[in-house]
Amino acid sequence: MNVQMSAWAIRNPIPVAVLFIALMIAGMAGYHSLPIKLYPDVSFPIVQVTVTLSGAAASEVETQITREVEAAVSNVAGVDHVQSSVSQGLSSTTVEFEIGEDPQKATDEVRSAIDRIRGNLPRGIEEPIVQRFDVDSAPIVTYAVATDSLSDVELSWFVDDTVARRLITEQGVAQVTRVGGVEREINVTLNPDRLEALGLTAPQVNNALRSASTDVPGGRSEIGNREQTVRVLAAAETTTALSNMVISTGNGREVRLSDVATVASGAAERRGFAALDGRSVVGFQVKKTKSSSDVAVARAVEQATEELAKAYPQVKFERIVSTASSTQNSFSATLDALVEGMLLAALVVFIFLRNWRATVIAALAMPISLIPTFAAMSYMGFSLNMITLLALTLVIGILVDDAIVEIENIQKRIEAGESPYKAALFGADEIGLAVVATTLTIVVVFLPVSLMGGFAGQFFKEFGFTVALSVLFSLLVARLLTPLLAAYFLKPATHIHPPKPFTGFYRRALDFALAHRWLSLGFGGALLAGSVLLASMLPAGFSPPQDNGIVELTLEGAPGATLADMRRSSETLTSKLKALPDVETVFTTVGSGSSDGDLRSGRVTVLLKEDRAVTTQVFQVELKPLLLSIADVRLGFAASGGGGSSTVQVLLASEDADLLSETALTLELQMRGLAQLSNVHQVTPRPGSELIISPKPAQAARLGVTAETLGSITRVATLGDVDANTAKFNTGEQRLPIRVRLPGDARADLQTLRNLRVPTSSGVSVPLSAVADIRFQPGAARIDRFDRKRRATIEGQLNGVSLGDADQAIRQLPIMQTLPAGVSQPAYGQSENMAELFGSFGAAMLAGIGLIFAVLVLLFKSFFKPITILAALPLSLAGAFFGLLVAGSELDLPALIGLLMLMGLAAKNSILLVEFTIELERTGVSQKDALIRACRERSRPIVMTTVAMAAGMLPTALALGEGSEFRAPMAIAVIGGLISSTLLSLVLVPVVYELIDDFEMWLKPKLSKLVVARTD
Repeated sequence: MNVQMSAWAIRNPIPVAVLFIALMIAGMAGYHSLPIKLYPDVSFPIVQVTVTLSGAAASEVETQITREVEAAVSNVAGVDHVQSSVSQGLSSTTVEFEIGEDPQKATDEVRSAIDRIRGNLPRGIEEPIVQRFDVDSAPIVTYAVATDSLSDVELSWFVDDTVARRLITEQGVAQVTRVGGVEREINVTLNPDRLEALGLTAPQVNNALRSASTDVPGGRSEIGNREQTVRVLAAAETTTALSNMVISTGNGREVRLSDVATVASGAAERRGFAALDGRSVVGFQVKKTKSSSDVAVARAVEQATEELAKAYPQVKFERIVSTASSTQNSFSATLDALVEGMLLAALVVFIFLRNWRATVIAALAMPISLIPTFAAMSYMGFSLNMITLLALTLVIGILVDDAIVEIENIQKRIEAGESPYKAALFGADEIGLAVVATTLTIVVVFLPVSLMGGFAGQFFKEFGFTVALSVLFSLLVARLLTPLLAAYFLKPATHIHPPKPFTGFYRRALDFALAHRWLSLGFGGALLAGSVLLASMLPAGFSPPQDNGIVELTLEGAPGATLADMRRSSETLTSKLKALPDVETVFTTVGSGSSDGDLRSGRVTVLLKEDRAVTTQVFQVELKPLLLSIADVRLGFAASGGGGSSTVQVLLASEDADLLSETALTLELQMRGLAQLSNVHQVTPRPGSELIISPKPAQAARLGVTAETLGSITRVATLGDVDANTAKFNTGEQRLPIRVRLPGDARADLQTLRNLRVPTSSGVSVPLSAVADIRFQPGAARIDRFDRKRRATIEGQLNGVSLGDADQAIRQLPIMQTLPAGVSQPAYGQSENMAELFGSFGAAMLAGIGLIFAVLVLLFKSFFKPITILAALPLSLAGAFFGLLVAGSELDLPALIGLLMLMGLAAKNSILLVEFTIELERTGVSQKDALIRACRERSRPIVMTTVAMAAGMLPTALALGEGSEFRAPMAIAVIGGLISSTLLSLVLVPVVYELIDDFEMWLKPKLSKLVVARTD
């Protein structure tokens, strides 16, 4: 190169030493400051809108709330998808904005849209909740709390007050949420007979309590020349005082509350539970702040929990699930793979060079290139997560690549008789252009990955920059430090080794290929066609499943199932799971703590033993018969379960609910006939029974009874009023709602409901049956919507096939070939992500190839020579696809990353050959002789770097350690592609060079004439 960097470094060792000492110190400081996380910091603009209307049926909530909310938020600029889930008394709408929108601005605009339609929503709703959703807001650790000395109510308050207040003080803890347990309330249980005798209604009692039992401000006075605050204190201080409170009946008479109701402090109505190995517990989950380390927060929570356990010895804390443990184990396994890869790469260098000093110099290049990368990552706000660790694993073999090329060239000069100083002074810069070219090709291949848009781009920004930064540091090491160490650390050769004659199988194969150029080119084309055939045989997937010992199950109860039914079913499931030899712990959560919690849905987390006999995926397959044996519940694997992707979902949407239901049923039946799937079912719960109260038009109009009055009567009597409309009881530590409602046996008696008193416009009350009819009819338990249409989701478990194979089989079903008019299949979920992933990586690969060509044109000052170099890229595909096929891997995310890396690595072999050939031709050597000599001189560094990179990635390919399942396909693709591209490029690249060079020589004179003609 014109700029002799290596020669300057050799002549000025002090500045180089200071530079790398500073980089190492900065790198070690950066490493200790990097947080350890599961995923990188991503920012998806997603906003959730939650509206509660206690007691309302799902169809009413959809009509009165959800449709209004969807119409409002759909008009906000930048909205991509709008999803809603409607259940009894609850509307939850998720607004997904296009990638790139500002999340905070999106949240503010959605909040403004909801404020504008607030007057169109029912008056009985609680205040709508609009909040931003973070992808990484999942809990990192879950604990169970149990004790014999506290009731469920007291234990729940202990978790809410003592535990939460202690943990929230820890750095990095964002939220502590209770799972299971029960809230404390003041229960006012009405006597239906007394209410009927006195002509009272439940809302009258509730409103009277809210008006009478309250403390209100009374202003201020200046009595006695002192300013004093005036307060009206009417709230009852004890349940006895509350029971003795006198309330007005509304007709001039007053009664004590105790005359019509029983007052007691106790538990709210249960709408869910948590169980650990079959016993009831109260759990809590900890969420971290976005920028904090998973591992650091989990350790802080563990220490704080140990302190709480010592302070409250009667309470037992048990950690159930910790995603931070998996993150830590994966991180440790990656570090082990890095160290093992470095050692194997160094061993390869020693085997080839047989010189321990040269081996030490080459081996030092890896950690010295890697450690400064941590400083750059810290400066850019990155973290040590699954994606950046994947990047570091990927480049471990590359970091020694440049150093090997230079040290091999220097060592060759020393063996020819030059002194180490002179050999390093001239040998390093002699090969400098090739080293720069190989490094820059890898950089430009991965920069487009960091600039990808969409879902995948959010995750791979840190990936592309991490790879680019690390290989740039390796270039800096190769151009400055490696020649410096070689000049002062290597020893002169004791024996001069004359060049060996270029004979053997490789020479014969090369001569044959050059003598039969078109035959050789045809062989390369046939190999490319075979690569395409191999690719078509590979199953397509999104992400490989991980063997982390965690299996997540979904649990759905039958329509109308009670909490007792759900508890019995969960206990049966737990006992059967615990009987399996590989199961360690079973944690079940059903419903929630709110009054509107869906008690017919739950989640089961199965933790497997560390010394289990089978993998997580095999356990899932063997578990399917057991899941089908549990009566009265529907069980399936969670789509986002920790065991990996084991489910496939098909989403249908339509504005016609009946047509959608019919089409979904047909698809479900046809999917059940596919051998690729099992346990096929619709995700939306089956319809349940509803109790319908229909006003009698004539009687209701005559008596002045409205539908709103009827709804208020039945809601308060059966459920209790919403918290905003209830009286409050102050205990000092808590402000409890005073819940007025009928006893449980009365709510279960249809006749009692018929006899509920309804006030009329004349001031008297009549039975509910006098103004309304009561009947049963089926109704939706939950309604799912997608982009303002009804949605049906059919789910199935994969039977040992890939997601791509299952998708292909489903697309071939008759119903999917001819969907009814009005029914569509929107792209969403894993299938959409997989399609976007392949599209994004395809675009990134094309951009990478274009940038490689641009870089090579600038370095070699030719538009033709880079074509020769790029011709080697297809040669790597055969080995990559063959390796994936033999290993039984899918063509998924990590495999695509491996193929991306192969573009840079395959070009590296060609660059070494082409660059040396060009230099020889400039000295007057003929084309063929230059090619033969280039193949002779550069074959050893090419083979060395290939074997070193393959050895560096071997521990990753063997999938040793937790989390390695994700990285293994990448390493397999790289190793297979390296082998094929190296073997073939050593023979076919010279052939392509001859053809391209001959064409260039034929074309140049013609172009020169054209240029001259135009200048005349």
